[in-house]
Amino acid sequence: MLKIVLKRFGTALVLILIGLASVIFFMKSSKPEQANASTHKHASSEDHKECAAKIAGKALPPLSLRDTQGGEIPVMTISERQPVIVIRYLGYGCSHCIEQLLALQKLADTLKSKRVRVIAFSDDTPGENRNVMTKYQFDPAIFTLASDPAKASAYSLGAVYPETDGTMTELHVSMVVEKGLVRFAHFDSKPMMDVQALLAKTLAY
Repeated sequence: MLKIVLKRFGTALVLILIGLASVIFFMKSSKPEQANASTHKHASSEDHKECAAKIAGKALPPLSLRDTQGGEIPVMTISERQPVIVIRYLGYGCSHCIEQLLALQKLADTLKSKRVRVIAFSDDTPGENRNVMTKYQFDPAIFTLASDPAKASAYSLGAVYPETDGTMTELHVSMVVEKGLVRFAHFDSKPMMDVQALLAKTLAY
């Protein structure tokens, strides 16, 4: 009887160990997938730098932008004639974004003398952009406020990232584009307020 009990106990122990091994294997194999689901490429400033590095030095990704009259803005063509500062901001409702544009406006004389164009785009409509142009008296010879329908251009740059919980991470972008190439790119959760440094990057080419 004792032998039978010991045999049955041994068999049960083996089955338990096999079960535990299967559970451990499953947990290890599923762990990377869980990590990937809970993290994303825009988690930190270092990740933002990686996003910028993906397009810096390369041809400008396709942008589908509309001016205040609804016409298409040929950013690539404009950059062949003069350096362009391209700003992706979060719209008129973002006060820090407007501060960045106003800081650039203070450099209007330098921008004009160096033939630098500023094209800033957001989800705002052409009509809303017309109002902002008028309210802050942006010089249309230097500044263009553009509309990005359905965030197509933001997606093209990698500035919009859908999260697993259904929310959306949206980044501010500041770029220098010259002859179709992205000479400098800055991605972050807030606008690049050091516009003097941005101008210096523009004039370096």
